[in-house]
Amino acid sequence: MTTPDARDYQRIEDYALLGNCHGSALVARDGSIDWACLERFDAEPVFSRLLDRTRGGFFVVQPDEPFETQRMYLARTNILETTFTTASGVLTLHDFMVAPEPGEAHPSLIRLVAGGSGAVPVRADYRPLAGFAETFADLAIADGLITGEGLPSLVSETGFAAEDGRAVARFTVKGGEARSFALYTSGTRHDGVGAGGVPAARELMERARRAWAGWAAGALYDGPFADELTRSALTLKALTYAPSGAIVAAATTSLPEEIGGIRNWDYRFCWIRDACLSFYVLKKFGMVAEAEAFFGFVSTLSEREGGGLRPLYAVAGEADLTEREIGHFEGWRGSRPVNHGNLASEQHQSDAYGQVLDLLYLYERLGGTISDAARDQAIRLADFSAAHWHEKDAGLWEPRKPEEHYLHAAIMNWVALDRAIRLFGERPDWCAERDRIVERVNGEGIHAEGYYPQFIGSDDVDAALLIAPMVGFPVDEAAFARTVDTIIARLGHGPLVYRYRNDDGLPGHEGTFLICAFWLVDALAWLGREEEAQTRFAALRALQNDVGLYAEEVAEDQSFLGNFPQAFSHLAFIHSALVLDLYAHGGRAAVHGTYADRSLRETAARTAPVIRPVS
Repeated sequence: MTTPDARDYQRIEDYALLGNCHGSALVARDGSIDWACLERFDAEPVFSRLLDRTRGGFFVVQPDEPFETQRMYLARTNILETTFTTASGVLTLHDFMVAPEPGEAHPSLIRLVAGGSGAVPVRADYRPLAGFAETFADLAIADGLITGEGLPSLVSETGFAAEDGRAVARFTVKGGEARSFALYTSGTRHDGVGAGGVPAARELMERARRAWAGWAAGALYDGPFADELTRSALTLKALTYAPSGAIVAAATTSLPEEIGGIRNWDYRFCWIRDACLSFYVLKKFGMVAEAEAFFGFVSTLSEREGGGLRPLYAVAGEADLTEREIGHFEGWRGSRPVNHGNLASEQHQSDAYGQVLDLLYLYERLGGTISDAARDQAIRLADFSAAHWHEKDAGLWEPRKPEEHYLHAAIMNWVALDRAIRLFGERPDWCAERDRIVERVNGEGIHAEGYYPQFIGSDDVDAALLIAPMVGFPVDEAAFARTVDTIIARLGHGPLVYRYRNDDGLPGHEGTFLICAFWLVDALAWLGREEEAQTRFAALRALQNDVGLYAEEVAEDQSFLGNFPQAFSHLAFIHSALVLDLYAHGGRAAVHGTYADRSLRETAARTAPVIRPVS
């Protein structure tokens, strides 16, 4: 067997997500947890071998002999089941996280290994690391409890022994037998496992199963992709930070956009744009409650920021996301730097205002009542947009270069003003600035060759422009069709799409961007090119890993790149599936209009969501 210290980096697509709406973990196909931030998504990790194969922490549970694996999530849950088959027999490992509850002392992460047949030798190898420390803390092992300074506590009925700085247990599991391992965050009691370990672990797994399945039961789509779309919805839910309502862009930091390159960013924060799009698709899919806390989160932030918004925040709303390099970590497959924090928090990205107003408009159209605080927040954002839309900004792709007049930003500022007018009535400045945006985008914004460029004066195309008609912007249809064809020609690679191909102020290059490929599906449907849209969607659907997860990017050889799993990719998959469902039901007209318009249109496979007033 390969020792843990000699193990090579695993492919990104070989990981599966665990979550409890507070923190997250990634489990590899071989039973190793190589990434985990237990108390909140943007905390320092306790397992980090994902980003350094020798310096990072890990927690392995696997057969102590050669094995093959199969994986799946239990139906409509985020409980991972890994089945190991060896020459000695079969055993099953269940991994899951449990949400904290006031007054209860139970672990945040549980691993339950059970014998199916035969008698399988098993090794558990535990080596946590306190954040990004340069050395491993000493582990104290006594009476089924393993502790260390700055570390969670591991509780198990299985005896561990110190071995080369790790805690290691070797044991045999026969058919019908089981062993459990429970990780407790700091400050919790260690009495939640129960007598013998297994009973409480099974009870907690059943509790988690009921909670996830109960949430998933709210889905309003029952078409041919129901299981896959529910998996993506469960992923978005798992990336939501329950205490604030924020949703993170991804569970990881510094997984590279190019192997060996420097484009390695920390995505464990809440981008306002990403969050709005995530909550939009969750609402359309039937999960209408998730945006409630988020409106409060954004309202507080907008008031604090004097009407504007930063592009991203920490999950509890902190604005200081100072970017620092973890210099002693080598990065996944040698991709330095490993970053903690994100400098993009200092940028000005004005498209976020349109995303927030659009989500609020959808909420109102579905029957929701806008609170006074949300109304005040929305008016502040619209006023800010009216006053500043004509200014340059950094764009949604966060290039490290001077600001420009990006057309995507102008279109999303149009959305902010349009939705404010629909919600709160016509105000002279809102109406005037909304009309000026249309004149500019459809006037000087159209390139001499007839397409919409990335920014005014540019010759380059940008896949972000594919969303223009989907938000209801009155595009010049001929120019938009020309834009789609130019994007396919310049940015396409089979069914995949690059965001852009021009200089962004950084060395190296990146993989294709999945959300852009799904946006192309939507744009083709809007243009009535259904066959092309369906063909591309089928190819993108086939890119999921074995448990239905997507990364941020895909290399041209179809391997995963970028942070994982990526909210953008999963929300786009759901959206494109529902757009094609609408097209099949009502043709091109059914996919026109705003996000709210499409959400209210029903099909044979989907019922429109409704927000019912609280009695």
